[in-house]
Amino acid sequence: MNVAKAIELAMANTIREFAEMGEDVTIRAWQSLEADGSWLENPDRVFPMIDVRCGPPQTEETQATLQQECSILMGTKTDDDKSHAALSEMYEAVQGVCDELFSQFRSGIFTGEEIAFFLAALEEALEGDANFNFGGFTFGNGLAPADDNGINMIGITLVVHYSRSDF
Repeated sequence: MNVAKAIELAMANTIREFAEMGEDVTIRAWQSLEADGSWLENPDRVFPMIDVRCGPPQTEETQATLQQECSILMGTKTDDDKSHAALSEMYEAVQGVCDELFSQFRSGIFTGEEIAFFLAALEEALEGDANFNFGGFTFGNGLAPADDNGINMIGITLVVHYSRSDF
C-alpha cells in the first residue's frame, strides 16, 4: 500500500471540493497526475497550479506512530500574476481548507464537512485498508513566497499522523 499516494489523492480531492479558487486551477496529486482531468503529458505543468506531494513515512518520537508530510505547493506564472494577487487568493483558499481540517481534528468534530470528506477520500484511496488508523494533523514547515524561473510559489505543509495495526 502506498500511503503517500493515498494522502495526496485525498488532499487534492478535498482541496478541489472545498477551496474556492476558480475552475482554471490545475490540482495535481504528484503520484496520480491523471486524477485531475486537466493534466496533459505535454505540457506537464499548467499554471495556475496546486501540486500536492507527500514524502515517505517518518517515525514519530514515540516510535509507535508514523507521520507523512504533505506539501501543498501553489504556483502562478510571474508574467500572468505580476501583483501576486492570484497566488494570494489560491493560498488563502487552500490555507482555509487546511485550517478547517486541523480545527475539526483538534476539536474532535470528525463529522465536519472537510474532515469527513478527507477521511472518506483517504479510505477510498487506501482501498479500505483496515490496518490504517488516522491520528490527526499538524502543520510542518511551509515554503515562504518565492519567485523562481518565472514561477511565483508558496507552500503549506500539512502533516498527517497515523498508525498501522499490522506493525
